[in-house]
Amino acid sequence: MAALDEAAALAQELASEVAGADHRATPEAVHQLLLRLLGVAAGSAEVTAALQDVPTGHALLRFTDSPLALAFDAGEGRLAVAAADPRGRGPKVDASAAVWLGLVGGTLRPWLAFTRGLVVCRAGLGELRWLQQVAERLQRGYADARSAAR
Repeated sequence: MAALDEAAALAQELASEVAGADHRATPEAVHQLLLRLLGVAAGSAEVTAALQDVPTGHALLRFTDSPLALAFDAGEGRLAVAAADPRGRGPKVDASAAVWLGLVGGTLRPWLAFTRGLVVCRAGLGELRWLQQVAERLQRGYADARSAAR
């Protein structure tokens, strides 16, 4: 929950006009936070249960505002993430650090990010729909984990 709270706080900072001057709101800081957050989420029973009925898939989540990327695998009750080369293998999906943080941290609604073109999928609509479904389930899993922690 601490990593999720940190992600939500940083997402709020990025959304404000003052965040541009904040040294913590760099793409590198967001990259490290997402690695930590998704790593913790992978071990959460609530999050993996939310991903149970999602088909297995893979994507290379690339940051448009820095030369960073995450190799992301999810579906059928599992979740895995690792730092990756932006030119790596797999379907490439591009968004800014702020958008990735909002999606993974639960402060940006997936349907909004995907319908407004904040996330650009280089592979195709199938991968884009899969990623939207995973983001929705991650957010549902976070809510379940937060409820269970109370």
